[in-house]
Amino acid sequence: MPRMTKYFHVVLVLMFTVSFGYGCSPATYKIHPEFNQRCQKIGSYCLIKPDVEICQISAGGVREVRDDWCELGLANVIAALEKTLTQKEVVFKDIVVEGRMDETADEIRALYRAVSYSIRVHAIGGPNVFPDKASNFDYAIGPIDDFLNVYGCDALIIVYGSDEVSSGGRKAVAVLGLLAGAFTGVAATPRGAITAINFATIDADGNILWYNSKAEGGYDLRSKDSTQQLIDNVLAEYPRCNR
Repeated sequence: MPRMTKYFHVVLVLMFTVSFGYGCSPATYKIHPEFNQRCQKIGSYCLIKPDVEICQISAGGVREVRDDWCELGLANVIAALEKTLTQKEVVFKDIVVEGRMDETADEIRALYRAVSYSIRVHAIGGPNVFPDKASNFDYAIGPIDDFLNVYGCDALIIVYGSDEVSSGGRKAVAVLGLLAGAFTGVAATPRGAITAINFATIDADGNILWYNSKAEGGYDLRSKDSTQQLIDNVLAEYPRCNR
């Protein structure tokens, strides 16, 4: 086998190994122990506008938020959510938060992000997991009934996502690092681009009824099809309400 062909073969094997590892992440969803009882009281959900941020990463690792990509990613996320949630028989409506409710919506988002961090650290995996939190999923952000009543909903769907897109220079650095690894036996490459989606349903009392957060490689929120695949992945275990 010619020398360069051999080294590119090594690169392809390493790239496949990395992507395979992303695809085998453990289950990350969590469900409230009283999900079915509580979901029966929910006629419709409000889907608050998702936060979607897409950055380009330079060869040196500098992140630049691309507003045009963010808008495209937001549209793709909303379309994917609408398709998947409809298939799951979840009745919902998009809401436009304006005026005095802006501050309330921001407070809800901030509370949720803080609680979401605690869930990921203490209820899903890693060295700081609390066994009781992992086995008995019981998290809340506080009552949100006043907010829901304004929009005529019984519960809230909250979503945020992020994506990283490597520039051409960063991809070249990654390939060179893998090639160097073929010579030295140690592959020194920059971290691969990660796409993340965080999803939860929250009832009027503020209880998080269902939760999932995934951060994996191999997706692109700028692509409608890729975004749909990721949303389908995130919501694959979302249960239908047994009424």
